[in-house]
Amino acid sequence: MPRYGPVWLEIAEQQYLDLPANVRHLVDQRLAQLLENPTADRNAVYNERSDQWSVPLYDQGLLFFAVVRDPAKVIVLRLVVGLG
Repeated sequence: MPRYGPVWLEIAEQQYLDLPANVRHLVDQRLAQLLENPTADRNAVYNERSDQWSVPLYDQGLLFFAVVRDPAKVIVLRLVVGLG
């Protein structure tokens, strides 16, 4: 199975850069997991209507993404942090 490559939308990248280092580290960890097989994460939720996925950033928030099969890409759409 091919490894997926990351693509960041501009707004998601800015959200990432604005995060504290410890939360950026959590995003990095979660994204590394998604790049192996983005739809296999048991905590990932698919929204058919928007054709987007979301996955928890541990207890810090959510990462929203889309999946492109060919070429194999995970598109980071946005980050929502500080939910709790």
